[in-house]
Amino acid sequence: MPATVDFLEERFDTMLARLNESYDGIGHSSGRPYLYFVYPPTKDQYIRRLADDRMHAGQSLHYIHIDLIRLTVESLAGQEERRTELLNEPVRGANAGISIVRLWARRLAQEITASLSQIEPTSRPVVVLRGVAALHPLGNPSSLMESVAENEPRNPHTERTVPIVLLVPGTHAPQASRTYYFLGLPQSRLSFYRGEEM
Repeated sequence: MPATVDFLEERFDTMLARLNESYDGIGHSSGRPYLYFVYPPTKDQYIRRLADDRMHAGQSLHYIHIDLIRLTVESLAGQEERRTELLNEPVRGANAGISIVRLWARRLAQEITASLSQIEPTSRPVVVLRGVAALHPLGNPSSLMESVAENEPRNPHTERTVPIVLLVPGTHAPQASRTYYFLGLPQSRLSFYRGEEM
């Protein structure tokens, strides 16, 4: 089914309803409270606007937006030459890429923890990851979330895990559940790391 604007909006609203109505139950059946919202890369600006318009303060949920473009750039600032050198070495390049994704996961966990420390005790926080395309070509949403799961963020007031929404540019694999093509690239066929597909 082609991803029309109406269909994307309907799926987005279904995700918001799931967050509102089943907040405490998200992740119980899948093992992790991750919600993957896969959308066509050509609709990135539209999805960003939907997130801005519908996932903001003043609602029953407290949304914490984190832009992975900013996070990935800031975490490697000043190390550009060394990173390029490592990635260009055939033997060490693959390990360097994995190390960088783990660094991003640690920085993400730190940023989430810092944001959670500022919420009200009655808040129901939801982390929203945007700019997920910044992970390419070194990583992808599945590998990032696998690393994040090692130090899963928790609400400091309740000690419960916090739902994380990933806005993932990509396409769904035909006739395959829990599978997607990151950025719509055929060579980037991935399975969701636990969590739910929305």
